Amino acid sequence: MNKSFKILSVLFTVLLMYSCNYQKPNQSQGNKELSVVADSISVLMNNYHYNPAELTTKEYLKLEKKVKILANTSKTKDEFIDNYNVLWQDGPFSHVRLGTMRQSADAMADYIDSLKVGDQNVSISWEGKTAIFTVNTMTGIDTKEKVFEAYELIAKNPTESLIIDLRNNSGGTFAGVPLVGHLLSEPIDAGTFVSKKWWDNHTKAPSVTNIQNLSSWQGWSIKSFWHDVQEAPLTRIMFKPMQPHFKGRVYVLISNKTASAAEMTADGLAQLENVTVIGETTEGAMLSQKMYDLPSGLQLSLPIADYYSNRMGRIEGKGVTPDVTINQSLAMDVALSLINGKELNQALADAKQKMSEMQEQPLGVNVIYLLGDMNDWGKDFKATPQFEYKGKGIYESIITLKKGRYGFKVAPLDWSFDYGANPNDKNVIIGQNRSLVRVPRSSNLIIEIEEESKLTFRLDVNNIKEARLLVKK
Repeated sequence: MNKSFKILSVLFTVLLMYSCNYQKPNQSQGNKELSVVADSISVLMNNYHYNPAELTTKEYLKLEKKVKILANTSKTKDEFIDNYNVLWQDGPFSHVRLGTMRQSADAMADYIDSLKVGDQNVSISWEGKTAIFTVNTMTGIDTKEKVFEAYELIAKNPTESLIIDLRNNSGGTFAGVPLVGHLLSEPIDAGTFVSKKWWDNHTKAPSVTNIQNLSSWQGWSIKSFWHDVQEAPLTRIMFKPMQPHFKGRVYVLISNKTASAAEMTADGLAQLENVTVIGETTEGAMLSQKMYDLPSGLQLSLPIADYYSNRMGRIEGKGVTPDVTINQSLAMDVALSLINGKELNQALADAKQKMSEMQEQPLGVNVIYLLGDMNDWGKDFKATPQFEYKGKGIYESIITLKKGRYGFKVAPLDWSFDYGANPNDKNVIIGQNRSLVRVPRSSNLIIEIEEESKLTFRLDVNNIKEARLLVKK
């Protein structure tokens, strides 16, 4: 019995060792593959990053070391991608992102140049003689066209004041050019993109004398821009007048989510005497990025040019500061108060009083909306109903829905949180209370409307983590 047991033990050990040895090559191969990717990322950074000196800082070298460790410990490419992007959320500079290659970097540039994002990202409405113009992205040839069309509408309507809302605009390409151009009576020098070719031969940022004889860059192609900005040490950016010209008062709303090309736009608008910028300091992520292909079917975006504003210097890491600082959720209130003739001190006092009241609400200063198929998930801002606080933990929103089946959630426009469905209980029945969950990426709620109805959505958040929803006619 003992002898048999020893034989079985030896056999088991041999099988276990064989099993371990069998698995190791796969794991080693995976780590080797990701190690090659990590090394390739370092090479791309060194070859194309706008300023080699930034790759010698302690912050960058420490992060680069973490990436190499990550490559050795990640079991899959998806795990490596996710954790790499998490690392770069607090990286020493912005505009770095790793992803799976959908098409080559060159093809991606052509794709972006022809991209249409949907006109829901731009909306314009009027409150009296004030146009409220919301632009949620700078990307898309249709976005650019919608900006042109909006100024045509403004010219045809009796518009005395204009509110440009960039609070949820994270940047993109060139829609900011007409956004600024139609407010100009003469050209303005906005700033300069600075590339690796400048920093290869200089230790200080360019001065006005370095750019005064340069022609400004003109065009609509991101592919051409990426090429030109890397070929030249300095690329001068000017905004030029466009027709029709709007010369009334302009209020620009910004937040800490306003980023990249939207920051350059906000900074350009801030140079105009008839513009007041209201809200929070922008994100401070103002670089130009380009995509590069990596081994193993991956793709890296990295910054190829820095931007220096003529008005305020470097925006990256600093952001654009508003003329009037207020919580972004109250920026619209302040702008409308000023338009309606209130003094700034009174407008701010009113906003602060409203903020004080909101802070006493269960969700604080978060403004929540009904977001779903009925309004293209908030992209059609005019059709996106806001919840009003009624007291005692109750928020309500009223909307008329046509016959149909709608997926929806309740959330602020920045999606910092959302109330959705338990995966096993998605259906909302009119007249019946149901529990919601507050977890990241919750499942959509579903409601079926048999005939066009005016409905009240009543949200009870006395228990913030387990809200209850009642929909009634």
